[in-house]
Formats: sequence, C-alpha cells, structure tokens
Amino acid sequence: MENNNWYNNNSGNYSYSSDGGYDNGKKKKGVTIGQLIACLLVVALISGGLGVYFSDSIVNRNQPAPEGGSMIVEEPDGSDKATDLPQDQAATPAPQAQQPGAASDKLTISDANQEANTTSIVQNCMASVVGVFISESTTTFTGETEEQDTGAGSGVIITTDGYIVTNNHVVEGLGNINVYLQDGTKYPATLIGTDNFSDLAVIKIEAENLPAATLGNSVNTAVGSTVYAIGNPLGVFTSSVSRGIISGLDRTLTIDGVSMTLMQTDAAVNPGNSGGGLFNAEGELIGVVNAKTASVDVEGLGFAIPIDSAKPIISDLMDKGYVTGRPYIGISMQDVSLRYGNGSNYGYGYFGFDPFSLFDSYITRVQVMAVEEGSAAEAGGMLVNDIITAVDGKEISGTSQLAALLYEYNVGDTVTITVLRGNETKDLTIVLSERS
Repeated sequence: MENNNWYNNNSGNYSYSSDGGYDNGKKKKGVTIGQLIACLLVVALISGGLGVYFSDSIVNRNQPAPEGGSMIVEEPDGSDKATDLPQDQAATPAPQAQQPGAASDKLTISDANQEANTTSIVQNCMASVVGVFISESTTTFTGETEEQDTGAGSGVIITTDGYIVTNNHVVEGLGNINVYLQDGTKYPATLIGTDNFSDLAVIKIEAENLPAATLGNSVNTAVGSTVYAIGNPLGVFTSSVSRGIISGLDRTLTIDGVSMTLMQTDAAVNPGNSGGGLFNAEGELIGVVNAKTASVDVEGLGFAIPIDSAKPIISDLMDKGYVTGRPYIGISMQDVSLRYGNGSNYGYGYFGFDPFSLFDSYITRVQVMAVEEGSAAEAGGMLVNDIITAVDGKEISGTSQLAALLYEYNVGDTVTITVLRGNETKDLTIVLSERS
C-alpha cells in the first residue's frame, strides 16, 4: 500500500487572556472612601440576612412543630404573633431537604450499571473469538515429527457446531490449521472453503455447544458508532479487546491487486487481528477485521469486511466450499519471478556471483502448478508450468491480480490468456466456467 500522509495537522489560531478578561478601552472610574465604607456595610447586612435565612430554613425543615404546637408569624407592623396550628398540620413533618450528593449518587449507580452491562457484552463477544494458528510438520534430526507455527490470525465462531469465519490470507497455502478457544482448548480445524476476492474463508472444528457470535447488520452502522475489535494480535494476545468508533463507511481499498469495499475504524488493529471480529455496542458481529494501514505517519486506520456483504459468501462457503456465480478456469497457481537482463550465465567465476546480474530486473508472473481434469483451462489447452503473462492483453503480475481480473467477467465469457511456454508465447482461448 502506498505510504501516504492521510491527515493534515492544521493549527488553529487561538489566543487566551492571562487574567481571564479583556480591556474594552473605557476609562476606569475611582471610588471614594465614603462610598467604599457604605458598600461594605450593605454587603455585611445582606450576607448576614442571607446566612440567617438559609440556616433557619434548614433548621425549620428538619425540626417540624410538635403536635398541637404553634408557629411565630411576623405581622405587617413588625410585631410577632403566635398562631396555633391545626392538629393535622402540626403533626405533619415539613418536606425534607434533598441531601447533598443524592443526584450524583444516582448517576454513579447508573454509570456502574452501564459499565457492568458493557463488560458482560464484551465478555460474550470474546468467547466467540478464537486464535487461528497455521503450522507445518517438520522432522527433527532425531527423526521425530513436530509442528512449528508459521503464521497466526483470528477467527469468529458463527455456529454452535464449529463453523468459524476468518480471512483467506490467514489460511491460504499449505499447512495445518489449529484453533484455540478462549479457555485455551486446542482443536485441529478443517478448511471448508476460501474466497480470494472477498478475503474470506470458513474453517470447522469438531465441537458442540460453542459460543457462537450473533450476526448483526452493518447497514445500520453509522460513523461514530462505538465498536470493539477482538482478536489475537501478534499471535500471542488471544482474546484481546480494543475499543473505538466507526471512522468511515464504504472505503474502497486495493489490497494485493484486489479492490475491496471496507469499513474503517480507529480501534487498534495489529498483525494477528486478521479474521477477528468487529462488534457493535450491542455485541453483534458487524465486520470481519482484515486490514490496517501500517506507517510511521499513520495511526488508527483499521479496516473490516462489512458483515452484510460477507453473509452470502460465508453461506456459499459453508454449503458448497466456494462462492457461486464466480468465473473459474480450474488451475492451481503460484507467483514466480522471471529475470530479464544481461546476466552472462557463465558461472560465478572469481566474484562468487555473476557480476552482470547486477543489471538484471525481475518481474512477477503466474505459474500454472496443476490443471484440473475437465476444467475450462484444460479445454483451452493450458498446461502445467505455463507462465501466465496477460489476460485479454492486460499484463498479469501475480495470482491475486489474476483472480481479481477474472472476477470482473461472467460465467460463459470468452477470454484470451497469454502464456509463456518455454521460449514461446501462446494465446489460449478459454471459456470461463463456474466451479463445480
């Protein structure tokens, strides 16, 4: 991904007054000694009166008149008069003053309840997220066989009987797939289906009564909504949670030659989070985390596949192992580097390497590793070890680009695929079919 500066650090022009006010330009007027003394006397009287009033009010409210008692009423002429209270009124306590801090106590209780509810929701989401580890079996010098982890990612349990959604780039290639639940239980997993175009894959473990995630609707998600990214960052922090917001919707990115429409979030996303879940505040799965922007100049740019676009793909992968309606030619392939230049090919000589190779250039193409029997590729004459260089004249520079380009066609379309066979270039006419 191109290393761009995604943000502008704009500094606003702000100024503050050191004394908290400003001078409006009017000439200040002095105060005489007499005026000052008069003002102080008035302030003293007002303060004293207020203090007595508030104190009496509090005392009277907390000390209701006794039954059959009396209260003092100030007459208009300034004299006091005792007035008997009715029996029922005298026995009725005055309303209690609201105790200081009562409102804040209610807010504290509400906040605590909300925090407890959020914690419970996040805990449920965490239980549905797993660590996905890819390993290869190796033989030691003693002849023993052991597994060595070669990659790690995340996944989300979507059915109670063990179906798990993850990213295609987490499980693609050869290797054994192992899944670790939140409690540390390890299960071997079977690859059910993958889709390079959407970067989704489905794997399965043999287990029952698993805590499956609740699938939400990403169409209802708005920018600013609170979200939680849960996964296995760095392959060591299983069930790690980071909180953020939805920063953008319908972001179009091109990753490994494939164009994707993703949701953007500022929740922390790190290597190993791929395939993990992006959950909303209600605990619903609204996205599958699959990408981030990595740069010393960039922070908080994580991306996820919207669950609404993922649902039909997940369903196809679970039911058939592939996505229906996608054009298919029926080959296994890998990236290969071809050298172009002035290499002498006369050996390494005294230099220990071919000095002319310093001026060579390399280009990536696609090598055909296998051709399926009865496939469109076989019908079109494609052979093992053919090097695919172009499709309908468009140069091909890798397997991801080839897959993405073929997905732009429909089943039944005819394409011309250019291959390098030995030192000869051939154009093959192939009618695209659907995977069966």
